[in-house]
Amino acid sequence: MAEETSHQIAHYADEGYRAGEPRFRPFADPCGPGWAALAVSLFTFSFYAGAIGMPFDDPNVATLASTSLVVGGLVVFVSGMWAFAANDTVHATIFTLYGALFGAVGYLSVLGFNIYNTVDQDKTVSHAAGTFWLAWMLITAVLFIGTIRYSFGTTVFMGMLFLSFIILSGGTWVGRRTAIKAGGWFAFFASLACIYNTFVVVYKTGFSSLDNMRVVGDKFHRKSKQQQQQDPAAANV
Repeated sequence: MAEETSHQIAHYADEGYRAGEPRFRPFADPCGPGWAALAVSLFTFSFYAGAIGMPFDDPNVATLASTSLVVGGLVVFVSGMWAFAANDTVHATIFTLYGALFGAVGYLSVLGFNIYNTVDQDKTVSHAAGTFWLAWMLITAVLFIGTIRYSFGTTVFMGMLFLSFIILSGGTWVGRRTAIKAGGWFAFFASLACIYNTFVVVYKTGFSSLDNMRVVGDKFHRKSKQQQQQDPAAANV
């Protein structure tokens, strides 16, 4: 038994393993599905909150409920757990928190809650909704400050989401539909930032057709250069 343990230690030492390093195959980048699912969730939410193409008090929230629970609440949250395993603290925090947020939004939608219902209810309901968005505005402000120098897409996303939450908080607290609609529009802009981040992740990982064309072009250029070096007479023709 001792000999087997010593053999394993020697094997890990030969392979370059060190104490505290993972001894499993690393995970792929979780930012692709995370940003994409967050874009879909925010896009759907913005149409309801911003009354984009639909009335202010549309009672049909089935699409919002299903998208928030499955896409936002499940896929985004799982991407956050995935980012933790990949040792990506920034995206792990973003995806986990906002996955939980959309899970809560989806649950409230299943119960028949509409963001504009707070306008027609008593102050207790409107203040409760305002407190909900206020709490998310505060944590978003912290994340926005912390990611200012992280990347352009993440900074724009956090900035748009911070403006959306602060306007939604004030609009639901005082019961102003115009303010709630403005908050929905900023959520729409945040969803566009998520779409941009999704494109950047997919492009950088080589799944983009544009990136494949660039790789093929680089290989052709290197091959032509090697042929010219091997045959100087052909290069002078």
